[in-house]
Amino acid sequence: PSRHLKEKDPEMRQADLQVCAIDTETHLIEPGKLAPTLVCLSYCDGEKTGLLHRNEIKSQIENLLKNRDIKIVGHNIAFDMAVLAQNDLELIPSIFAAYNEGRIEDTQIREQLLDIARGCFRGVYRDPDNKKHRREYSLASISKRELGIELEKDDWRLRYSELTDIPICEWPEGAKEYSRMDAQITHQIYMRQDEAAKKYEHWAEGYRGGSVLSDSAAQSRAAFALHLMSCRGVITDPSQVENLESSIVETMTTSKAKMKSHGLLHPNGTKNLKKIRSEIENCLGTKTPRTDKGSIKTDDQTLIKCDHPGLDSLKEFKSAEKLNSTWMKHLKLGMTKPIQPYYNVLVETGRTSCRSPNLQNPHRAQGLRECFIPRPGFYFAACDYSSLEMCTLAQVCIWLFGGSNLANAINSGIDPHLKLAAQMSNLEYDQSVELYKSGDKPIREMRQLAKAANFGYPGGMGADAFRTYAAGYGVKLSLSQSENLRRDWFEAWPEMRKYFDHISSITRTSEKTLKQFVSNRYRGGIRFTSACNSYFQGLAADGAKSATYHVVRKCYSDQTSDLYGTRPIMFIHDEIIAEVPKRDAAKAAEELSSTMRESMQVYTPDVKIKTSIALMDRWYKGADESRNENGELILWEG
Repeated sequence: PSRHLKEKDPEMRQADLQVCAIDTETHLIEPGKLAPTLVCLSYCDGEKTGLLHRNEIKSQIENLLKNRDIKIVGHNIAFDMAVLAQNDLELIPSIFAAYNEGRIEDTQIREQLLDIARGCFRGVYRDPDNKKHRREYSLASISKRELGIELEKDDWRLRYSELTDIPICEWPEGAKEYSRMDAQITHQIYMRQDEAAKKYEHWAEGYRGGSVLSDSAAQSRAAFALHLMSCRGVITDPSQVENLESSIVETMTTSKAKMKSHGLLHPNGTKNLKKIRSEIENCLGTKTPRTDKGSIKTDDQTLIKCDHPGLDSLKEFKSAEKLNSTWMKHLKLGMTKPIQPYYNVLVETGRTSCRSPNLQNPHRAQGLRECFIPRPGFYFAACDYSSLEMCTLAQVCIWLFGGSNLANAINSGIDPHLKLAAQMSNLEYDQSVELYKSGDKPIREMRQLAKAANFGYPGGMGADAFRTYAAGYGVKLSLSQSENLRRDWFEAWPEMRKYFDHISSITRTSEKTLKQFVSNRYRGGIRFTSACNSYFQGLAADGAKSATYHVVRKCYSDQTSDLYGTRPIMFIHDEIIAEVPKRDAAKAAEELSSTMRESMQVYTPDVKIKTSIALMDRWYKGADESRNENGELILWEG
């Protein structure tokens, strides 16, 4: 299937393109300013290295971006492209055009792709002196590891703002050399990566054609889109932040009082770990989780298994404490400057990660999301995919086995969670729909259980491990109940037995290498559960990142689009949240939704993709799609 499902970008003679590495030097990054003032740009094509001052850069960069015989590479090049765009807004269409053509690639991403294929992503390696080091992906780390060149941390890297208005001919030699060196090293790393890819393709067990770096351009596009989201950032409501902080303090105070009443705190207020561990063991008996050294675990996964009021208070306290230490500093910053999280475009499954703060997995505390508000003159438009990973799982099963009950259900408009719930309740599907619409409590609880099964079991969980997973959905199961549920799940989706057999055939051999559909991305050194997740999680992530890029491109460079002028500000795996101008909010939101569906459909051609879109005046977790009597999208009011 991957031979026929490439994104519709212009055909490029990638292997024949001249490679030009670039790097920018800027003022320092500051809170609220991820695309700082440009000072200079260095470049290296393997033969010539040059340095351009910000005042003489326009025509050269425009020509570089438009020259279809040149591939532009950089290390974390999304940063450089955002800086260039900020320096000259007229470059934005040319930047997106070059990304569309696959002519902008990131050496950081290429190194990650290589390591994921080799099964050593963020693993340990030994240097020539036999010392162990963790595999990191900064330019300096890769240079030392792959080229044996240690980049000096010259003092000039933090002082380029001093040279903003000084001609390069008057610069100290150290400032010129530091900038040129980054471009030279980036070019060398790019060429070394090409050699490494060829070695992998020639020697790797399990290699099944394509290029181990074939996903580089698509991932680089996505990285640029995500970086522009970060550059925009999101702001917070001071009054709501204040209310949340008061609520956190109150929760921590109340929880500590309850813990003290159960003897879980010492008189000085510190945790009585001996008592806590004793109560955990009383609750869980022989199934008490322990560390490698034999100590009783007190983590959240252990506490969630315990039915004990004092331990519930401990869990509540830890949650509030984490919320206070991890989130409040960011929420307070957002009151005066945009919060600008860092997105990592690629982890082993193909998904993204986010930090400072982790907006992809925010704390579930009531009132946290409501702290985030759109800028004046904008609404939030939040669009997410319906059961995306179930759609991609169904598509993978079609490609592997020629058919899928799950795909048939989705394409027929059947809710797969409710279908499984109906089966477990010995009901016809239509009966379950009516009961669910009427608010019937038993069928709603059964659907929640089915939802946990549909999201948990595809990852290869056993019945016992699933009990802990289900607890996260508010469902407590005995081992026998979990086993029965797993049997019901297999009965609903019989293709999953074939799926697990296929995964077993991959992971029980020495190869342990999986090739992702559509992107041709390789993942090596996989185990059973990671392989189970990779197929459908990776496909969903690739499609969602592609959709994000196309949305961002329309927002910034397509003046014919209803999205033009909209600013995406958050990417949450299967959801995009954007600031849409109030005057055209409904039109922009509708195009956001249609663009996301059309982009994802390339990755699931046999499974229908659905989206839900909501307009909000702040971020609400429970916001739904709201329309007037004419079917027009309107603001959700709760």
